[in-house]
Amino acid sequence: MQSLTGRSSFDSGYKPRTTNWTPVRLLNVYRLGLASIFFSQSFVRQSPLINIVDLTLYSWTSFAFLLLSIIWIVAAWIERRGFQAQVSLQIYCDTIIIILLMHACGGISSGLGMLLIISVATTGLLTQQSLAILFASLASLGLLAQHIYSVTNIPDYTGTSTQVGILGASLIATAVVTHNLIMRVRSSEQLVQQRERDVALLSALNQEVIENLQAGVIVLNRNDRIRHINQAALDLLHLPGERTISLADDCPRLQTALEAWRLAGEDERTLLPSATGIESIQVSFRRLQGQEKANTLIFLNDVSSIRDSMQQAKLAALGHLTASIAHEIRNPLGAISYAAELLHENDQIEQSEQRMVEIINQHTARINHIIEDILKISRGNPTVREGIDLEAWLPRFVDDFCQSGLARPDQYAVEIETGAAAIEFDSGHLAQILTNLCTNALVHGVADGSITIRVAAVDNFHTRIEIADRGPGIDADALDKIFEPFYTTSHQGSGLGLYIVGQLCELNNASISARINEHNGTSFVLRAVSAEIEQPRRAAS
Repeated sequence: MQSLTGRSSFDSGYKPRTTNWTPVRLLNVYRLGLASIFFSQSFVRQSPLINIVDLTLYSWTSFAFLLLSIIWIVAAWIERRGFQAQVSLQIYCDTIIIILLMHACGGISSGLGMLLIISVATTGLLTQQSLAILFASLASLGLLAQHIYSVTNIPDYTGTSTQVGILGASLIATAVVTHNLIMRVRSSEQLVQQRERDVALLSALNQEVIENLQAGVIVLNRNDRIRHINQAALDLLHLPGERTISLADDCPRLQTALEAWRLAGEDERTLLPSATGIESIQVSFRRLQGQEKANTLIFLNDVSSIRDSMQQAKLAALGHLTASIAHEIRNPLGAISYAAELLHENDQIEQSEQRMVEIINQHTARINHIIEDILKISRGNPTVREGIDLEAWLPRFVDDFCQSGLARPDQYAVEIETGAAAIEFDSGHLAQILTNLCTNALVHGVADGSITIRVAAVDNFHTRIEIADRGPGIDADALDKIFEPFYTTSHQGSGLGLYIVGQLCELNNASISARINEHNGTSFVLRAVSAEIEQPRRAAS
């Protein structure tokens, strides 16, 4: 079961109690069998079951009993109204017929009067207590009338009034006891039905809450089969809702993250998109302990909206900053630069003063470069990710980079591992990132030293791009700071280049880090999402 609605939960809940005809039908079957036995004994000369005193009365009464039994069976199947009327009429007839059969077999001493207890007990089960006591009282009066008639008209009658009194008291006690028992049963039944209503209401309420959550919810049973998945999870994972979904087949990355979570000890923790390879989705796992083996609860949260909100807030702050910079710094800076150019064109300035003018031009250009970098960040062009075949894209990038005059083609070596040639990235952002990193490698590396660009698969879902130089390297203390804004190890830099690289990687669900490589140089490692699985899924969505 993958999806439930609140309506289905309510439909499976409480239904009002209806008149139960099943006990009446069972009573009719019992009555038909009993009437058949009585009627069959009227054809036996010496019955081994009962002692018939008045054969004529017995025969006609047993025949009437059999006929009425058939009529009651047909009436219970055809007529569904008048439940109380049918039951009352049946008990009246049973009482009269049993008393007549008892009289035809010798009276109270025949033992047939005990059959009245079953009729009275049935009345207590199916009707109100007052009606059951009324039937028991009428049956007792009928027994008393039969006893009086037999004493006065039958010379050898052996029945006693004590027997009649005990049987009458038993009938009344049976009516009271059976009704009390059935009332307790019905009270328990009502309690169970109330609990069913409460459970159905809670189930529908939980279902409605889960279905309206913005977070995706997946419940797995102990065999890792999807027991429930809400619409938000289907939308986040771009899965169809009209067919059975398998976690291993339809969400292999989520299955891999689940197995890793279990190997780590099933601690309650949250996995970011960079750890699972699932774009813009934060995954949380929980154990759902039940009476049987624990199930697994998976929460999916879309972090793209949070990231976009943070990015918008950051861009808004930078927008205010750049507006202030443009107004407060750039205009005076232009005036200073213009004045320095005029001084430089003056032939009467001495050589030492010309050096001062060059310093002014150098630092005004540096300040202007810082302002340009800040403007690039604040503009925040939209990200358009696509599948990039690195095996074809990287050589073109190196050619374009070298044709710009920044480097020679023989300084670069591109190494691409088999099966790791496609990533999900914005091509413009990737070109800007690699341009910045390759420029840093040229500036800070060994002169005429080779620069290597390696591409390798990290796992089934991530690809690593490494730009390695053979320079003196970066101090270990500075590796954690170089991606911070305005941090630089060069007097010529603005301290924003690597910060922009980090921001562009974040926009593309990628990460960037730096380390000391085996040549004691610096390696910048970009970890991006592979496009082998992402691209078809995005195309389908």
